[in-house]
Amino acid sequence: MAREERQPPTLVGRTPPPPEAGSPAQPLADGAHRRLSTAQMVTLGGLAIAVLTLALTRPSLLAELCRWTFMVGFLLSAVIKLAAACTPRVIVTPPDPEDDALPVYTVICPLFHEASVAAELVENLSRLHYPRDRLQVLIALEASDHATQAAFQALPLPTFIQVLIVPPGSPQTKPRACNHALEWARGGLVVIYDAEDAPHPGQLREAAARFAAEREDLACLQAPLRIEADRRFIGDQFALEYAVQFEVLQPALARWGLPFPLGGTSNHFRG
Repeated sequence: MAREERQPPTLVGRTPPPPEAGSPAQPLADGAHRRLSTAQMVTLGGLAIAVLTLALTRPSLLAELCRWTFMVGFLLSAVIKLAAACTPRVIVTPPDPEDDALPVYTVICPLFHEASVAAELVENLSRLHYPRDRLQVLIALEASDHATQAAFQALPLPTFIQVLIVPPGSPQTKPRACNHALEWARGGLVVIYDAEDAPHPGQLREAAARFAAEREDLACLQAPLRIEADRRFIGDQFALEYAVQFEVLQPALARWGLPFPLGGTSNHFRG
């Protein structure tokens, strides 16, 4: 096995690299600055007034309405999950492409106060089976998070991992950090991982093969999220809930052609 070259980390500031010729950089919009419309505010205000009025004048009626609302919602959820469990899954396994056919893949990891898992994250990302000259990992750290910055500075990072410093600003959110990292991304495919993620080594290759095999309008793939079960009751419940969500419900919603929520991590996008 070839020895992987490592380098001292370099914390990169706010200036992104110049765009390639013929590909001008587009300004990034931050949806967190959007507010509710007037109609939405009026509707929510009316509902709040109605609930408050019922609570003061007819509390028993409000309690009955809440009971029926939760019961109907729970039954609908159970019916949908039962139908999803009865829906056969179609497992598509596209052929593994040759290394020369793989596109550049950008991995974005937005971190905040995650110094304790810095070394583990680097180890997990180093296990990815993807050509190193076609792999770009961007670690996005907040400018105020000095502890996590110091943790990465103390690590010998592989050459494909770069640490970015997100300039101070508002709102200080994960989407904003991802937007900043996107200005540096050079991959045709992009995936977002969290600090605690341990992606399967072959996940990038499988996603690249799936994108290549599907139509060009396929914009996003959601990898299933799995929690390692332990002997504690709460941990087992979380693992079971994630299994139902990502192994049963999500595939069924996609099979039915319905919208389905993304998991917030392990989302693969076509650039």
